[in-house]
Amino acid sequence: MPWPVRWSSWLFCAVVALAPLPLGSVGGAASAIWSILLGIALLGVLPMRLRGSQLAILAVAALLTALAVLVLHEQSALRPWFGVAPNALWAEAGKLLPAELPPAVTIARNQPFYSAGVGIVCLLSFAVGVVLGANRTSARGLLRAVAVSGLAYAILGIITFAIDPTRIFLLHDKQAHLEWLTSPFVNRNTAAIYYGCCALIWLLFGCESVERHWPSHRISLHRLLARIDMPARRRLAGHALGWLACLLAMFLTGSRGGVGISLLAAVVAGAIFFRRRMPRRYGLITALCIGGLVALALLQLLGGGVGARFSTIGLSDEGRFSTYRATLRMIWDHPWLGDGLGSFEWVYPAYRTDDISLRGIWNRAHNSWLELASDGGMLMVGVVVIALLAAFAVLAYGVRTRRRDVIVPLAALCASAAGALHSMIDFSLQITGYAVVIAAMLGAGLSQSFRSGGGAGTGRDAGVTIGTAG
Repeated sequence: MPWPVRWSSWLFCAVVALAPLPLGSVGGAASAIWSILLGIALLGVLPMRLRGSQLAILAVAALLTALAVLVLHEQSALRPWFGVAPNALWAEAGKLLPAELPPAVTIARNQPFYSAGVGIVCLLSFAVGVVLGANRTSARGLLRAVAVSGLAYAILGIITFAIDPTRIFLLHDKQAHLEWLTSPFVNRNTAAIYYGCCALIWLLFGCESVERHWPSHRISLHRLLARIDMPARRRLAGHALGWLACLLAMFLTGSRGGVGISLLAAVVAGAIFFRRRMPRRYGLITALCIGGLVALALLQLLGGGVGARFSTIGLSDEGRFSTYRATLRMIWDHPWLGDGLGSFEWVYPAYRTDDISLRGIWNRAHNSWLELASDGGMLMVGVVVIALLAAFAVLAYGVRTRRRDVIVPLAALCASAAGALHSMIDFSLQITGYAVVIAAMLGAGLSQSFRSGGGAGTGRDAGVTIGTAG
């Protein structure tokens, strides 16, 4: 592997590992720093050769980027290319104010450009993940970087939470969720789904260790343990400790949605991984049932706070459903280009109903997909959802066809699906520190869904070198 590629791989893993640390990297400064570092990492992978599958993935990403740039232009331009009518609020404000207000599609001028930071960071993380992910060593190194950093945050978060639960890592005062673990994020729901993602990776590492020593004859616990030597037992114990630490941190967040979806993803991942070891007819169903029982046992043993919140609050709260209905009205009023990316906080008060508590400010829809539709329009959210479903199909193909390193596409499939599902009830994918991790895993998983190359730039795989097309 050429030294620029090696350094880029380390830089990429460092960014993915450190992005959650500064309170989820929420804010323009953190996004700018990660964008610069990821841009440097992308420049460093220029010597690598791209296969046709990688070029196709990057081409789809380029088309999505072009669509986003087009929407940004149409929302903010004084003269939109497609002649879209400006928001009526500009005309109403012009009647009340003596100054002339140039109309625009968005009600918050230039806000779509200011809100593009998360998208830029995720695009760069995804692109570097696609390029580096074709190398199995780099792809597995990415998974280990996510798992180890998540374990470090979990241990540090648990210790500091026991000392002072009202502060994040003893450095930053909490404004909410004082009785729950949120470190390194501000929101406990994002922390829960992040720790669930890290626990999922540790679980798959452990499953892989067990699989390597699985008896070729009839399975029994005694025969399996006899085949696992002492070094393998130490590795398996390390994976188990990492899994349990991340699980404990996840349960301490008290997030119902984050915990439930993470446990579901873990059960599905474990069942899929061992599907070939189960009886053909009812093997997958049996594995899912066993995994479900284990998840329920863990919820009872470690998730007392989560269970109590399920008992007292239930599965949902009325405030979110009222906000969803208000967001649907926002989409209905401006279906094609929305009200402007990042403008939900300014548009929502006009649609807020009386059955929503007046306490607090709803600056998020608590459903990233509805918010994307209200801010960016139905066209954008439709294309993004179709592309994401296609990515899931490619990852499922990789899980079904790969024999070696199947944990890379499997971890990407389950973690990204869990993130997408969780974003239907919260806004985890809008938090840069978590979204960068999912984008990197998704890119590497898509690359590993096809035939892996033995190395970088070795000439053994058909492809083209980045930046040398001709």
